[in-house]
Amino acid sequence: MKIRISTFVMVALLATAFQNANAAIRRVGYWGTPINNVDYTDLQSAHDAANTNDTLLIYPGSWYATYSKKLVTIGYGYFVDVATLGTAANANLQNITGALSIQVTLAAGCSNSQFEGLDGLSINGDGTGTTFNNIIIRRCKISALGFYQANTYNNWQVLQCWINYIQWSANAKATNLVVNNCNIGYMYAPDGSTGTPANFSGQFNNDIFEATPGSNNFFNGNFIVKNSIFWWGKSNDANCVYSYSIINNYYYGGTLPSNNGNQNLDYTTFNGLFAGQAGTTSTDGYYVLAAGSVAKNAGQGGTDCGIYGGTNPYKLSGIPRIPAIYKLTAPSNTTSGNPYTITLSVRSNN
Repeated sequence: MKIRISTFVMVALLATAFQNANAAIRRVGYWGTPINNVDYTDLQSAHDAANTNDTLLIYPGSWYATYSKKLVTIGYGYFVDVATLGTAANANLQNITGALSIQVTLAAGCSNSQFEGLDGLSINGDGTGTTFNNIIIRRCKISALGFYQANTYNNWQVLQCWINYIQWSANAKATNLVVNNCNIGYMYAPDGSTGTPANFSGQFNNDIFEATPGSNNFFNGNFIVKNSIFWWGKSNDANCVYSYSIINNYYYGGTLPSNNGNQNLDYTTFNGLFAGQAGTTSTDGYYVLAAGSVAKNAGQGGTDCGIYGGTNPYKLSGIPRIPAIYKLTAPSNTTSGNPYTITLSVRSNN
């Protein structure tokens, strides 16, 4: 007998990398028999019951909550539902299917929280002038990441994520922001405002920017943009420093400075960058560099440009950094003999 098991079935034994010794694990939307003080039918109830440093495990569903505690929130990745997504999904990574969306509003007290492996994540501050420090978002599919309203966002790290929107506004501050190994759809200000350099700063390393130049809006911030690829062009932000990056110069014009290792490519050359340009792959597998890509070894120090380069490359489907028990092998459906031997197969997802 062979049974595929999801990461979450035995995650209580394996999630210690995220936790303090006395922290608890609480599940939201688990479909099995509920356990008191472990299982919750909505995210806000799980949050309210949790203590600082607890871990919330999120199953399929539509969830929302206001966070006022330092918590770890873990999902099961994204682009894994082969039955729904077909070839756009990545097979054999996670045995959980179904849609997930999670909307988090940040309130005072949630600094140092972590979010990982979540699908459909929307996150922003509560607009009360609060400062949110040291938030880490890793391996998430982000619907909307909001640095807006009257809040300050210091020392955030957004790592190995698939991002639909980054949203700015002039009454917010985002300082020392690090966005690494992310695929970014749009960056824009919903209210049409323009930021000031002193209020927006940080680094974008090994990213891919998909949108048109007007939607690659760095909001007039002091950002270093390195080892990155601009699919459609770039926004002309005078305060950004671009180095070892690549632009598709065919669309919408605009060039990167010719120094600092940058490359301005014509359409033909740019069309050979990614494996997906030569044939069908999964949604995020599309951006693996082609064998002869000029983006290979084109980054600073000889690393690859784009999301699969650098010291912490993008991981397919954002599978969280906890071991996955993906198979159990037993001789029969009923126990027989003594001892009765079963075998667990475990995959590291670091």
